Amino acid sequence: MLFKTLVTRWLGVGRESKIKSYSGGTYYVFDINNVSNIQPEGTGSKFRYLVSTVNRKTGYDEIHCTSDSVTIKSEYSVIPTSNILSLSIFPNNDVTKTPFTAIIDIHDFGYAWSHNPYPQYSWLVYSVKGLKDLRVLVDMTLDEFVALDNPVNQFNAQWFFYVNPTEVIQPTWYLYVE
Repeated sequence: MLFKTLVTRWLGVGRESKIKSYSGGTYYVFDINNVSNIQPEGTGSKFRYLVSTVNRKTGYDEIHCTSDSVTIKSEYSVIPTSNILSLSIFPNNDVTKTPFTAIIDIHDFGYAWSHNPYPQYSWLVYSVKGLKDLRVLVDMTLDEFVALDNPVNQFNAQWFFYVNPTEVIQPTWYLYVE
């Protein structure tokens, strides 16, 4: 559901300032549920993105990125492991304060980008149900955001935390409970 891509151009009201063109673009994490009209464009792609999930006045922004359209479309098949995201958020966006744990709905996720002086932190914009969008500083990298909703299988790193690859499985053994 959540995917990371290098955004080279963002067309929308006041969005051009979010892209640093001198560095070739800016990495963002997006929610695939807010993506529509994915089209290939050169070696990358472009798509429409719903920035705010609760505001009726916002429309879709056009985003140009370096990820190909097949990779982005494959994110539709990713089922999240949970409907909630447990995040460590800094109070008042101050990294000197101790972060607290906040729980948000996965469908309220807007987008995230890396904090400029400290790449181990990220900015997150998410929608509060029935209210406005909030911008908070989170104690996570962009890669940790993407890892939050990946299914547990043998093709990703999370699998090794749940299954011991050296364990011998005995299919002929049975457990009897009396």
